Formats: sequence, C-alpha cells, structure tokens
Amino acid sequence: MNQSRKAYVLISLLALSVGVLPFVIPSPYIIGVMCFIAIYGALALGQAVLMEHAGVFSLAHPSWFGIGAYITGIAAVRGVPHLLAILVAALFVAILAYIMGAPLLRLRGYYLACATFCLLIIIEIVIGNMTSLTGGHEGLLGISPLAIGSFTFEGDRHFYFFSWGLCIGTFWFLYNLMNSRVGRAMKSFNDSEATSMCMGVNVPNYKLKIFVITAVMASLAGSILCFWLRFIQPSMFGFPLLVELITIIIIGGGKTLIGPLLGSFIVMWMRELIHIYLGRVLPVMTAEIDALFFGIIIVVILIFMPGGLAGWLEQLIFIGRRVRERFAGP
Repeated sequence: MNQSRKAYVLISLLALSVGVLPFVIPSPYIIGVMCFIAIYGALALGQAVLMEHAGVFSLAHPSWFGIGAYITGIAAVRGVPHLLAILVAALFVAILAYIMGAPLLRLRGYYLACATFCLLIIIEIVIGNMTSLTGGHEGLLGISPLAIGSFTFEGDRHFYFFSWGLCIGTFWFLYNLMNSRVGRAMKSFNDSEATSMCMGVNVPNYKLKIFVITAVMASLAGSILCFWLRFIQPSMFGFPLLVELITIIIIGGGKTLIGPLLGSFIVMWMRELIHIYLGRVLPVMTAEIDALFFGIIIVVILIFMPGGLAGWLEQLIFIGRRVRERFAGP
C-alpha cells in the first residue's frame, strides 16, 4: 500500500470515528473534551510542521492563536458578520506573521527561539493592557453565538463537528503540502541548509511561507475557540499554552503528522485527570500548575521515549514485520 493510499485510509477512519462518536457516546463532557482535542490538535499540527519538518524553532505559535481569537471576538462584538470576522482575523495574522517573520527568520536555533519567545510575551502583555479594546486581563465578554448565513451553532455538538472539520482539514492540507514541492524543499533544508542553497533552494523564502501558513492555521483554530467559549483572556494564549503544545508534540511525536493528534488526545485527557484528582487537594487549579506537570512529563518522555508515541508505534510495526518475515521463512 503506497503512502497516499495509507493517508486516505487513515483520514477516512479518523473522519468515520469522529462522526460516529457523538451518537455512540452522547456525553456533553466527553464531547467538550474532544472539541479541545481537535482545536489543540490542529494547533499542534502547525507547530510540529514548523519545528520538526521545517526546522524553524519558533515559540510564537500561541500568539497567532490568540491574535486570531481576539480579532474575531472583537469584530463579532462590534457586529461584523462572523465568517467575515474569521477571514479578517486570518488575513491580519498572515500579514503580521509575514512582517514579523521576514526579519526574525534570519535568526537560527536558540537565537530564533529567544526572539520568538520574547514576541510571545510582548503580545500577551499588549493584549492585556489594551483594556478598552480587548477587555484587559479580565477577558473579552459579550461574544455572540457563531452564525454562518442562516445557521447558528448551538451547543457543543455543533462545535464538535466544526472543530474536527478544521482539524482533519488541517491534517489533509499539511499532508499534501509535505508531499508537494514546498514539503520536499523543507525536508532538504531541514537536513542541510547549505546543501539546499547550493542546489538552488530559496531557503528564506520557503521558511517564511511555512511560517505564514502555520500562523493562519493557528488563527483559524483561535477563531473557533473564541466562538465556542464566547470568552477569551490573555492568559489563555501565553507560556502555559506553549508548554502544552510542546508536550503534545513530544508525547505524540513530531516527525509524523499523526503524532500531534495522538499527543493532543493524551494531553487533554491527562489534563482532565490532573484537574479531577488534584482539584481535591489544591484549592485552585491554574494553567501554571498544568505547565508544571507537563514540564515534568516532557523530561520523562525525552529520556525514555524520545520519538514519542508515533515513533514507538513505528518501532513496534517494524519489529512485527521483522518477526513475521523471520517466521515466514524464504
């Protein structure tokens, strides 16, 4: 079975499972957690492609997620049609990512990580201090229910299908991107930038392209979160979210596209278990406490399972094939 057929089968099975789940298990709690899995899975897919496949160690990804959510929410509060608000937010994020990425992507490695981390902190502070526009640290309220045309999204089930539609669409788009000319260029300069440039690959141009593309994907995920929760605040898009994203990628494995989805599923349910059991001991469960536990998990996974779950599953499949070939004989 070739790679394209495998991807088609995987996407079909994922879509079928997602479509059946709300009818088999109609629990509002489970549907709500699955919405988070889809939104954070779509966000982690872009981050993983950016870091693991393109070799761009950017830590500003939660910023595009937050800016997309805030622009969408502010526009919705002011009566802008919701679909237009989502598109305007994505366009604004694309322009901002292009303007910021052009100089920042000249940096490499730790220098790029430090610069983009500073950008993450600056944007969070700016959003928190624009009280008249964003609601400040208290958060943005009064966001109307999502309506596209005559259809109004009501309840978690509608957002479940909407968020998973974005997640599966993001997976399919990135799969095709990785198997296109852009993806082949990314793989080449991720291995060796000098060799790629000698072969005529415009490395800065391709890096900027994938930087902008993943930023737009993060903006779309932020827009869905904004309309689903109908409340956003700056702390939702800061350092704790960055830790969660890195945890998702490390646990799932960033070398394959299915890895971030596996990681999102595990991390979101792990977060729920942490809140359920530690909530009995600690009076308040904050995002910082989540970040503490996820930081410990990152260290453990890096030591004992550096390839993540996806890498571990690939090893099991490889071992299974070797065992089957050995017992099958000549």
